[in-house]
Amino acid sequence: MFDKNLRQRLISPKHSFLCTYIMQERRKPESEWNIYINILPQSYTNFPIFFTDDEKDWLKGSPFLDQVEEKIVDIKNDYDLICKEVPEFAHFPLREYSEIRMMVSSRIFGIQIEGVKTDGFVAYADMLNHKRPRQTTWNYTDDRRGFVIDALDDIKRGEQVYDSYGKKCNSRFFLNYGFINLDNDADEYPFRIYYNPEDKMKQIKMDMIKSQAEFMKFRVVDNLNERIMHELLSWLRFVEYDDNITLLMQYQAAAQQAAQKYRRGEDSDSDDDDPSKGFKAKDLPPLSIKNEKRCLIKLQALCAEGLVAYPTTMEEDKDILDNRKDLTFNQRNCVLYRYGEKKILSKLLLYCDKILPLLDMDFKTARKIVEKCRELDDCSEYITNSIYHLIKKENIK
Repeated sequence: MFDKNLRQRLISPKHSFLCTYIMQERRKPESEWNIYINILPQSYTNFPIFFTDDEKDWLKGSPFLDQVEEKIVDIKNDYDLICKEVPEFAHFPLREYSEIRMMVSSRIFGIQIEGVKTDGFVAYADMLNHKRPRQTTWNYTDDRRGFVIDALDDIKRGEQVYDSYGKKCNSRFFLNYGFINLDNDADEYPFRIYYNPEDKMKQIKMDMIKSQAEFMKFRVVDNLNERIMHELLSWLRFVEYDDNITLLMQYQAAAQQAAQKYRRGEDSDSDDDDPSKGFKAKDLPPLSIKNEKRCLIKLQALCAEGLVAYPTTMEEDKDILDNRKDLTFNQRNCVLYRYGEKKILSKLLLYCDKILPLLDMDFKTARKIVEKCRELDDCSEYITNSIYHLIKKENIK
């Protein structure tokens, strides 16, 4: 397959190559890898790409279903390309290819051997369950010519040994590993933020950021203090702005100056994103009270639309989780997943509801905002660093 230039053409080349190798080796009676291959899972029905229609119904209203379908299409596209370039591979069923692809993606380790980065399977190590904060660390060591797992804490004899799969959203755990991480502090919800259809400055804005895309994608969290939420609010300020375009152009000019400075090497040690691409509309501060209201109202609407798409409420989901004893493993994971999405949307709605009234306060009353922040830990930074100063600035004019 290497001489077909497939590495550059496949969506997931390393997963595909390992997958095809395993599929061939499992058919060899005397394969040197039989001991490992024989202990691999025989069923992959816990992975959402293999869910029945009835099981997918438990995810109704969730944008996660789009990710599932995208994964199915991506795997089939790689399979079809391999079969086209290597016709003899067509005797391997698509279902088997899909199953082994999911096995590969959920089990391989990225390692370095004698200075060469590669990927491989590590028997037993790939059976460790996930836990954060991490309890162990691992690596391949050239000195010992093997894969070594080191404990970061004392582990008593007989206790389970865990590995950390990293800080990931449950969409990644569910899609790629087939399980839900309970109490996940890295959960996200996907939004597409479109331009206002009535925006007369839409084309000017597109030209400013050198993109004709109709929307931007964001995977939001329930903490307004996080960087991704700063970027989301910045983009909302940009697309919802309907006053004098000169203000946006001033920020564009500042970004272009930063890009020139970066290219001259004056700021080459900066930890910020490479600004050489110019204005990206992701670092706009609050522009005006009017604009900030529009942003929060838009965020409210997005959250409300997301919640109403589900056939059940959070309260109903909790009741199902607490009282339904007949749930299958997949059904329970679906309910846990959609419940996690709703938690994010509901919390963002709560913050919008609490913050919007603050924008109607006068400066004297706004001084009390700091006190209110104690109730809103996950948006205190946004309020004190953005909203408070915005109200102060406009009231001083």
